[in-house]
Amino acid sequence: MAADQTVSRLLAANDVSILFPPPKTAVDMANLIALSDLAGPTGSPQRLWSDDDFARFLALTESPEFPGVPDSGVSRIHLPDGVKNIGAWFVSGIRIDPGAPGLSQEIIAQFGRRPQIRLIVQPVTNGPNGVKVHDIAGHLLFDFTLDPDPALDGCEPFKRAKPDDEAFRDVIRDVVALRDQLAAGKFGGVKVVTAGDMNVHPGLVGPSARSFRDALKAMLEKHLERKRFNAMAVAAVEVAEPWVFVSMLRPEAAFIPVPGPTLDGMHTAEMFSVIGGKHVVPQPATNNQNPITCRNATLQKPPLPVADRKGVSTSEFIDGNVADSRVLEIVNIIADTKQSQFFNTDCVSCHTETAQPLARNVKNFAVPGVSKAVLPKETWNVRNFGWFPSFQKGGVAPTITRRAAAETADVVSFINSQLLDR
Repeated sequence: MAADQTVSRLLAANDVSILFPPPKTAVDMANLIALSDLAGPTGSPQRLWSDDDFARFLALTESPEFPGVPDSGVSRIHLPDGVKNIGAWFVSGIRIDPGAPGLSQEIIAQFGRRPQIRLIVQPVTNGPNGVKVHDIAGHLLFDFTLDPDPALDGCEPFKRAKPDDEAFRDVIRDVVALRDQLAAGKFGGVKVVTAGDMNVHPGLVGPSARSFRDALKAMLEKHLERKRFNAMAVAAVEVAEPWVFVSMLRPEAAFIPVPGPTLDGMHTAEMFSVIGGKHVVPQPATNNQNPITCRNATLQKPPLPVADRKGVSTSEFIDGNVADSRVLEIVNIIADTKQSQFFNTDCVSCHTETAQPLARNVKNFAVPGVSKAVLPKETWNVRNFGWFPSFQKGGVAPTITRRAAAETADVVSFINSQLLDR
């Protein structure tokens, strides 16, 4: 959106949740940020996503479970050879977040506040049939934290994160500067306003695209370094389905898979299948209807017992026939950032809470603050912020969900009220 309207001092959703347009041709790929070309700060000895970390990401995607763990029924993913080269991976989205896993006082009291820059990365290959965006996405998480506070009772090994707001304010200053430069026409000679509904970032289309992309890359390379790189996640599919979700942490030198916080304390992977007899495997036991607690099933001994959990998941209506009113009740809880977060809600729920009710034409379901152009329109679309290649309709759909919009609204409110320079 190009305009001459006055730019607000406050940041908007598109300033902190930056979605790239999916490439259609090889020429378009020049306007993307390649992971093979993304370095750390000046003088950094290696790529930001090192060979070792990339290899570990691929290995844990294909074999996520610990040795000796019983079979959960989750399919093993075999990644195409073309995506095993880091040269195939590009940034599809950037999310600036002053506080994972959530910004409510209740969540901060249990987990602390962990400012992050999250990169959504996806493989794109260019072959005889043209450019192909693969239905695979990784999340690379970079933390801006100080030495943590002790964990609450029963919540080890998760100490309470202490934010490095001084370092993170430098990030925010650069985000503000990029927004202001866009509005002043500094990129490509066209004035671009970022306010409005969430969409593909308006600075990444049209004449401003290449120079704004260069500025974003420079910002990432200024602020990101391996010591901040502490977590990864993947949602991968081999052909058309099923999708497998895995989270990874780096407690020391190398990344490890982590048991799903809403699973049984052993299994790390969760699967979503559209055509399978059971669509969500294993069955999650969420805890998003109890008061917020740091107790869960990830690396805690013992894990939070299933009998002590109370919550909802989209598996209830994906694997069952329930009324629209119940579907709304479930997805409203999952999209509520004060109730639901990574440690009490399963991955499949957070990746299906918008596409499923839209595909089912659930009455009274709405997604405020997101352009209709980027809403997930197929039951097969499990992106929450990124690109979805449709094998049914063709083409690649940029995607933003209700959950992503709710998280972004919290981020915008927190930054504007507490972290902006006055």
